[in-house]
Amino acid sequence: MNHARRVTCAAVGLPCAFAWGCLPSARIVSRLWGAGDIVTAGDGKPGAANVAHTLGRGAGAATLAADMAKGIAPAALAWRCGAWPNLTCACAVAPVVGHVGVVRGRGAATALGAALAIDAPATALVLPAVIGGALSKRAGLGAMVAALGLPVVSLVLGRRGRAAWCATLPAILAYARLRGGDGSGPLTARVAWERFWYDREPGDGGDDSAAVAGAATTVAAAGRTADDTAVSEEAR
Repeated sequence: MNHARRVTCAAVGLPCAFAWGCLPSARIVSRLWGAGDIVTAGDGKPGAANVAHTLGRGAGAATLAADMAKGIAPAALAWRCGAWPNLTCACAVAPVVGHVGVVRGRGAATALGAALAIDAPATALVLPAVIGGALSKRAGLGAMVAALGLPVVSLVLGRRGRAAWCATLPAILAYARLRGGDGSGPLTARVAWERFWYDREPGDGGDDSAAVAGAATTVAAAGRTADDTAVSEEAR
């Protein structure tokens, strides 16, 4: 690829990759499922976990796939167009920035897609941390451990250039977590610890606390409805 084509590819590819990352996948999926805006339900996060907790595994899987595609697709397209390695990696990271900065998501799924695009072998080696975290209901912890380990593993594999790009992902994820959500309190040491490692506020339950609370509310409401119906029938 000559210099002019490289410049053109970068000038077009990077903004498009960023814009691709700005698509609110969770909100789109929740509306397709007829549930309105997902940020008004569950824990209020526009991500696959909240969609899964609120609307079920099918909707959650669709959101996860869409968010991962944000990180994979632009890099794959750049590679197919003959972009040099650094531009390909930049096209993988740009959607993560867009997702975190514009969608206001945590970016874990998009970062996973980007990691696969940047260094698939290294990502495969840290993936057990993600799976283990999800199975133990500590998905936030598993994702951060994997993100921090990714550049180290990439470096051990002798892929220095890719390791540098991999190192941008935990930095972006850390920023997304530490800033908290709308209306969050001051960033104390304890709050920073809980947000960084577990992606939650101090005093919250595990990763599934929002889902458990929602289920409890639903069961309680159903119980009250049943009681009201019974009383009404007795009155007749």
